[in-house]
Amino acid sequence: MTHRNIINTAVLLTCLAITQFGNLSAQPERQSSEKPNILVFIADDAGMDFGCYGNSGIHTPNIDALAEQGLLVENAFLTASQCSPSRSSMLSGQFAHTIGTEDLHAPLEEGIKILPSYLQDAGYFTGCMLKKHYGGKYANEQFNWYDNGFQIWLKDQAKWNREAVNYFTDFLDSVQNKPFFLWVGFVDPHREYNDSPIKKVNNPDDVYVPPYLIDSEKTRRDLADYYDEISRMDKHIGLMLEQLEKRGLRENTLIVFLSDNGMPFPRGKGTVYDAGIKTPLIFAWDGIIPPGSKYEELVSSIDLAATLLDVAGEPVPEDIYSRSIRRIFTDQTIPGRDYVFSERNWHGTDEHIRSVRSKRYKFILNAYIEWPHGIVGANPSFYELKKQQKQGELTAAQERLFECPRPAVELYDLEKDPYELFNVADEAEYLEIGRELAIELEKWRDSTGDYPAYQRRKSDNLDRVTGFPYSNKIPRGYWDEED
Repeated sequence: MTHRNIINTAVLLTCLAITQFGNLSAQPERQSSEKPNILVFIADDAGMDFGCYGNSGIHTPNIDALAEQGLLVENAFLTASQCSPSRSSMLSGQFAHTIGTEDLHAPLEEGIKILPSYLQDAGYFTGCMLKKHYGGKYANEQFNWYDNGFQIWLKDQAKWNREAVNYFTDFLDSVQNKPFFLWVGFVDPHREYNDSPIKKVNNPDDVYVPPYLIDSEKTRRDLADYYDEISRMDKHIGLMLEQLEKRGLRENTLIVFLSDNGMPFPRGKGTVYDAGIKTPLIFAWDGIIPPGSKYEELVSSIDLAATLLDVAGEPVPEDIYSRSIRRIFTDQTIPGRDYVFSERNWHGTDEHIRSVRSKRYKFILNAYIEWPHGIVGANPSFYELKKQQKQGELTAAQERLFECPRPAVELYDLEKDPYELFNVADEAEYLEIGRELAIELEKWRDSTGDYPAYQRRKSDNLDRVTGFPYSNKIPRGYWDEED
């Protein structure tokens, strides 16, 4: 038992059952004796910019087709707005701060078992393509805990855009007669853009510019480059699915598509606003999931691990937070979660932010209010904001990014304010709603072993005000001091 995971299991499960799971914990449907293959496509920093999610200015025909053939989840949210904390949470079925992966690159704590380990024990051939990054600096293979159930890693991110399909066929050649689990970690649409030849298929005139960004030529080019990387990923997904079809494997394969965090733009990635934590989530399974299905209730990425174990016909461990949502594959009337929870910790800049979201409201708790909001890297869209800021020409929506001091509490009515621009925590009519959400957030923090913000702070390695990256060193954490 680690210093983060010293929770009474009985109390934990009781609390979570009351506050989070609603009716999703009902018994799943019976499965056939033949174990299905499981193929997970995970984007790197993709927001909700797909045709099937309503963006008509982007070219994503293969992902759109996948949604048409299966189930599109309208309101899926991530537990963290950063790469490795989010991925480690998905694969372990636990929250990042519970297993010590809340900071970017932080390794999994010893003894933490993740999804491929369970599936390997169940007879699956397990593999990971390209980017892992569910803990540890830069997904370096020297960390042997990376092989926590993955039997094969088809790597070389630098050549992924040319060889991804070859890696996929190599994996399928290795499977033989076993059911397989493959985690395909795309590098797209992670920055930097234009660092390799890429076909420009999206028009800057057609991109959608949210109101908290500057609608300028440079911002539109930045968004179009982001769209182009999504389109490249979409192309490779199409090629892989063709290979699956040619081998006659599509029918008995559950295909999942999602992202690890939101778009890498100001007020997106690295925040707990919806632009940072809302994810596309698509399930496709021929003969099981009716085509064109949609689910509108709240879903958390914490439930991915349990859902895939359920699909494989395996029991879900009682000591994780994940609960299967497999029943929504065939019944979209099942209630979702009452609340979804997210966090943001160190990623270039240190933060201790926690949030709880219901279908209509969002409550955010900020610890380090004396600093501007931590960014995760400067980019052309950020520099456009800074230019306008110096000229005193930002709108109220754009100024929110630079607010300092920040309020400790942010409360948003998402029905009236989907971009989370107007904090209503100081409006009397929202007081009771805010109190209810604050109580739910505190219960979640207690039940998941969250640490108090005063316990530690880590140094930044880029400037919050200018975006200048003045160091490549990852600051030491308090656990390093103890080692």
